[in-house]
Amino acid sequence: MVDLQELIVRGRMIFDGASRRLEVFALVNGSRSTREIARKAGRSLPAVDNDTKKLRDMELIQEKKDSKGNVIKKDGSIVYEKTPLIRHIPFSYFGDVADTSKLVKKTQKGRARISKSASIHVPSENEILDICKQGEDQLYEFKAPGVSADKITKEIAGFLHTKGGGIILYGVEDDGSIIGADMRRQDLDQKIQNSVRNTVSPPPSIEIKERKVMGSAVLLVVVPPWDRKTIYQNTLDGRYYIRRGTNIFALKPDEIKKLSQGVFVV
Repeated sequence: MVDLQELIVRGRMIFDGASRRLEVFALVNGSRSTREIARKAGRSLPAVDNDTKKLRDMELIQEKKDSKGNVIKKDGSIVYEKTPLIRHIPFSYFGDVADTSKLVKKTQKGRARISKSASIHVPSENEILDICKQGEDQLYEFKAPGVSADKITKEIAGFLHTKGGGIILYGVEDDGSIIGADMRRQDLDQKIQNSVRNTVSPPPSIEIKERKVMGSAVLLVVVPPWDRKTIYQNTLDGRYYIRRGTNIFALKPDEIKKLSQGVFVV
């Protein structure tokens, strides 16, 4: 069964650059036929039928049926209604992502990534939906609610030596499912700040942000890019860590030497 998160992602994909299709979607209310929608939108019936078919195939809308299971029609045209899961979702969830053209670039596979700069962009709720759909990568790590502070701290230690820094999304499963945080931002902030101070030397500056995504709170642990001067040590084992892709590795002696010279190793 398709969940709400998947439906929103589908909607954002099918409405991208198609404002008139979004208008058709907005006019679907369970009582208007496609002919009535065409009149209100000032479009031809075939064009509206084509859009509603695409919306139906994406499971964003469905044919309305009577108590006997028969499809309801008016003037020979089908009446559609929005899929129950998304009937009360604001249209803003399907709108364009905030303009981050100065912050993102395309990889060889065409995937948007935050460019490696002196600061890190904190994603909006819509951007978080895209991130969760695409999965973890060099910049983003998912942590389910309940994970221990020391595990988050180790991820922080890895991000600290990277050119782009990173963001840990607390309240998101490994597969990108948005569960929501199990504590307030202030409580997670206290736990992480204490853990970082007790484990990482020198203690870095870490921020905790909150975003509401589909009604659930996702807490973002924002780790700044490396400043090319400070080398952070894990005081529990004396090692230095770095993130490569989606994993954390202990730095080798020659890599630590590079860092001491202000040279990025990733």
